[in-house]
Amino acid sequence: MLFAVLVLGAGSAVAPAADRSGEAGVPSMVNEESPDVFLAKATLQQYLSRVVRKDWDGARRLTHARTLVVIAHMRRRTGVERHNLAPWANRESELKTFRFTGARQVSPGAVLIQVSEDSYRTAEQGMSVDDPAVYLMFKSRGGFVVGDKKAGVDLSDVSDHSVRAGYPGYVDQQVQAQARRESALFDGRHR
Repeated sequence: MLFAVLVLGAGSAVAPAADRSGEAGVPSMVNEESPDVFLAKATLQQYLSRVVRKDWDGARRLTHARTLVVIAHMRRRTGVERHNLAPWANRESELKTFRFTGARQVSPGAVLIQVSEDSYRTAEQGMSVDDPAVYLMFKSRGGFVVGDKKAGVDLSDVSDHSVRAGYPGYVDQQVQAQARRESALFDGRHR
């Protein structure tokens, strides 16, 4: 009898703890990021890791083709590759560490990711810590690639409209068509 009371007493003590863990799971599910945000972060992690290691070929492979064309046009016009996504040409600053501080999906295939960067500045011979930057990630060629970097801004400073208007053609047409089909299916307008 004493054993039954202890077991029942222990069971009631365990039950509220289990209920609380279930409650903690609900907010985490609500705050869960979309698959596009997750994949864009993984790609940016690879890109920034390659920049830290000075693997310029690897960084170029993860850079959007249209951005590489813009960088090449700048080099032809000015003789210098002066662009936020041309770290191989920037001898004044070396990325040392980074951490993600926020992310937002703009539209299907377009994601903004805020990063806090620590860089070594050769002119000052010192570290610049927690410099904010927002990276624009676009779905292209079957995966995400880095489209642009806005240095010195926060995620809230970049509007969704400015990304959609300022980067036409950066998201593959197939991704846009798939998003239209999915939204039509959910809205009941499918064929």
